[in-house]
Amino acid sequence: MWSRAGLFLGIALALTLCPVAPARAEPVMIPQVQNRAALQLPPEAHARPAFLARALRRFEQGRQVIGELQGGAFCSRKDDIVWNTKSADVLLPTQVLSARLRRELEQHGYPVPAARTEILFPERAEDIAQNEAARSSDANLQVGVVVAQLLTNLCVKDGHLWSGDAYIRLEWQLFAPEQRKVVYRGSTEGVFHSGGTSFNGALPQIPVEAFVVALRNLLGDPAFALALQTPYQRSAAPPQGTPPAAGAPVEIDNRLPDQPAAEMSQVIGELRTAVVTVLSERGSGTGFYIGSSGWLLTNHHVIGDAGLVRVRLPGGRELVAEVVRLDAARDIALLKTEPPGVRPLPLRMGQPGIGEDVYALGSPLGDAFNTTLTRGILSGVRSVRDLDFLQSDVAILPGSSGGPLLDRSGQVIGITVAGLGAKGLAGMNFFIPVGSALQRLNLQLLERPSPQAPQSTPWRRNP
Repeated sequence: MWSRAGLFLGIALALTLCPVAPARAEPVMIPQVQNRAALQLPPEAHARPAFLARALRRFEQGRQVIGELQGGAFCSRKDDIVWNTKSADVLLPTQVLSARLRRELEQHGYPVPAARTEILFPERAEDIAQNEAARSSDANLQVGVVVAQLLTNLCVKDGHLWSGDAYIRLEWQLFAPEQRKVVYRGSTEGVFHSGGTSFNGALPQIPVEAFVVALRNLLGDPAFALALQTPYQRSAAPPQGTPPAAGAPVEIDNRLPDQPAAEMSQVIGELRTAVVTVLSERGSGTGFYIGSSGWLLTNHHVIGDAGLVRVRLPGGRELVAEVVRLDAARDIALLKTEPPGVRPLPLRMGQPGIGEDVYALGSPLGDAFNTTLTRGILSGVRSVRDLDFLQSDVAILPGSSGGPLLDRSGQVIGITVAGLGAKGLAGMNFFIPVGSALQRLNLQLLERPSPQAPQSTPWRRNP
């Protein structure tokens, strides 16, 4: 059993051990870092569990001094802190980093892998299935991180009270094992100053706190939050009965706008008739008709693996919808009901302009608030996981997924897919471009303008 003094001596040797130890004149300078607020993942996002699978460190050739180790009542100089494999294990223990990653994900609404509860002697079919699921990690996303740089000045008093500051730069990757593909790459920084606070413990915690700051900056990146929503893609053939993601073109009897120059207030009444609440075992979402004979679109995550779902029109009428085609990676699904007797929403194929007014229609919080209309602007076009998304500050809530994003004349430009936000920040919401959805599902519109005609012709109701 080590005494406290002996333990401190061992830690100090690990931090400073090096064949040649020339003295430095002063502690390292800690740079300033701009922090992001971590985004809270909303319940309807359906993110996949993630865990820290690999943590690597980058070492330069030769003696790499990363700070100063101090001690005593006034934190006087003791030695340099040298970055090597031994000091890395003391400053940034892998098990501690893994635990802090898990805690931060949970605190901000991100799922983490469940603890394994393996049944020793499975007898029932459901027990066998549970054991097989527990052994498989394909559904979990794997986080990898490289510690690219660490700077830290540490002071220890009485062998167990630590204070100081630290800077860290991390390079992140998110890996989907069933696709054998990295779905996110990024780099973040973090700085932590202990101030007048001392951490009580055998190991210095200051660098770990800087790691947590850099981790929260990662959780503040909308691209990372969207990457966590990468749908699980089974490597084997789809189960029997699962609709194909593509195949022969499906012809959709969409209708063109009648006359130009309408405003949203003039057409909203008719637009609402084509927006439905989608009811499945997963809960509720939104969908909208794009064809007069009963074709409608929604998100794949709204319906899950169901082959049939119910849709409820704004007036309360319910229809059974068959899942005809879906694309899990694009998070889009094509449904078919009997002809609903409503006019489908017109679709705008051209890319909208940044700064345009946009409107979202949906059933947030269930059917009681169906066809809720909110307004915002188009904030940008983003690329995540090699897929394009429209970004807008238009308000959406749980249940809005699968609803249409409209331009000011009532034409569909996008499909609601994810809402992100953090306390004190405006919402950052994302939408699938409607043209991308049609392409991925291989849908062909029957009544479209000629190539010479403009792609964005506003809708107007019949007089």
